[in-house]
Amino acid sequence: MKKFYFLLTAIPLLFQSQNSVEHFIGYNFITAQSVGKIKGDIKNNIYGHSLTFGTNLENRTEEWVKFLSAKNIKYNLIYLDLDQMQNNLWGRNYGFGEVYAASANVDFRLMKFRDFEVLFSPTLGLAYITKTVHTDPDSYFFGSHLNAMFDAGLGIQYDLTKNYALTSRLSFLHFSNGAIQLPNAGVNTISASIGIQRNFNIPTHTEQDQQPETQVKKQALEIAIGVGQRGKYKVKEAFYRVAISPAYSYFINNTLGFKIGLDAVYYDQVFNPEVYDDSVPYWGKSWEHWRIGTSVGTEIKMNKVSFNANYGYYLYFKSPYNQKTYWKAGLRYYFTPKLGAESIMTAHQVQADFISFGLFARL
Repeated sequence: MKKFYFLLTAIPLLFQSQNSVEHFIGYNFITAQSVGKIKGDIKNNIYGHSLTFGTNLENRTEEWVKFLSAKNIKYNLIYLDLDQMQNNLWGRNYGFGEVYAASANVDFRLMKFRDFEVLFSPTLGLAYITKTVHTDPDSYFFGSHLNAMFDAGLGIQYDLTKNYALTSRLSFLHFSNGAIQLPNAGVNTISASIGIQRNFNIPTHTEQDQQPETQVKKQALEIAIGVGQRGKYKVKEAFYRVAISPAYSYFINNTLGFKIGLDAVYYDQVFNPEVYDDSVPYWGKSWEHWRIGTSVGTEIKMNKVSFNANYGYYLYFKSPYNQKTYWKAGLRYYFTPKLGAESIMTAHQVQADFISFGLFARL
């Protein structure tokens, strides 16, 4: 804790200027408990720490900042001790390892009362988990060291002084690899944190350190093409998918858009019940090479980055499980107002099918 306090006090002294942008550094102590199907049934007390570097957005002029009431953007380094989450694995205590993660999030202000603010903070990151089925073949939880980290929750910030604030947060935290490698049981936790934040300024040449906002067409036809994989069980091989999604999109402003379209997925291999690698139950299996659905959704654009979410119904899908619906969500990055890259996860109910990486164009 003394090391973190030194960072909170020493780093701000390096940046003193009248013409500057407000930044902050923060430390949080984290405690969590696993919930759901995969959890610690012997011991379930997870502890950890996070170090945050962030920027205050309140003086920015971009449309998305004002429209969404964005307050901060944060970059976080996180450590969690999942060995304190222990499961009875074939008659022995199994700890889930350690987590080293890097994440980013935006704080959206929901309410302010005097020096108190209530914030909604969706977070996305990449986590390295030390234990997998390859380090312990008896386990069946994580198929890979690298996992995505999704976190969403409510926080309270209390401004003690101009330079210091107390922070607290209650959130739902999820780790999984999106089925890139199986097994992908994943871990869900309810986490709580408490911390302190130190504000400081970094000199700039302009009054506001911001990039020109990327403008998009109000309405457009778009096409997205991506490639992804679904892992085979406990081996470093995979089945491959190609996703093709034409759609019509309409933006009511430069931040919020809606879309309707088709989603076609091509399977390089179809379901074969006699092959062990494909016998693990999951709802994305197909007897044929193509499945086609139609979906509606939204896009929330924050300058060059946007969040996308769609819910769909299958028009054609020869599923062994008679699957009728799906959803997909992910991020886009705009190179230009018309072209960009995207990463989209497709899922059935609470089970990830695959993550596609590709390009999109708005025509």
